[in-house]
Amino acid sequence: MQFQRRHSLPGSRALWRHSVVAICLMTCGLWALPARAQQPVPELPAFLPMAHTVPQGAVTPIDGEWVVTSIGKRIRIQAGRAYAVDSWLHMFVLRIQPMMVVLKDIRRTQPGHYTGQDLPLMGAWNARLGPDGTLSVNVQGALGPAQYTLMPVSQDDPQAFAEEKRGNYQPGRAEEKPAPADDDDGNGEEVYEGGPNDEEEW
Repeated sequence: MQFQRRHSLPGSRALWRHSVVAICLMTCGLWALPARAQQPVPELPAFLPMAHTVPQGAVTPIDGEWVVTSIGKRIRIQAGRAYAVDSWLHMFVLRIQPMMVVLKDIRRTQPGHYTGQDLPLMGAWNARLGPDGTLSVNVQGALGPAQYTLMPVSQDDPQAFAEEKRGNYQPGRAEEKPAPADDDDGNGEEVYEGGPNDEEEW
């Protein structure tokens, strides 16, 4: 995900500077090669678990499909974890593929507030639901704090989501909601139907 980065530790700043320098040197080296010798930078699958390997947790009012506004890519929050719907590049070479889990251990801590773990950014995930329905996210990532916004596309329980936005949601009703209708095999997994495959950075 693209995000604004604020470094608070000298070690984090040094690591980030070294990473940027290494990437610049690699890029300059590729440009310096003759055109016929240039090769595309290799991509690697991101080191993330697939959705069917991560146990489900509690259903929440924010379960549904969301767009990461900075990159225009979709994720799906479902029963305590979120997985990619679209594909994108992370850290220039890591390909996040559909059904890879990007958030886990999502839980509601108080009205409109959620915590979890952001796997690509490797840090604690904290999200606040605004009255406009967007989730303002802060992550204490391995390379420093990061922020991004999630825009709602569709919700599994629109009534619970509307109540949560107003601060009127009462826990208990959403947790009794059955698996989505498009869960063909009954394991709580949504069937992926494909989506854009633009190369974007997270």
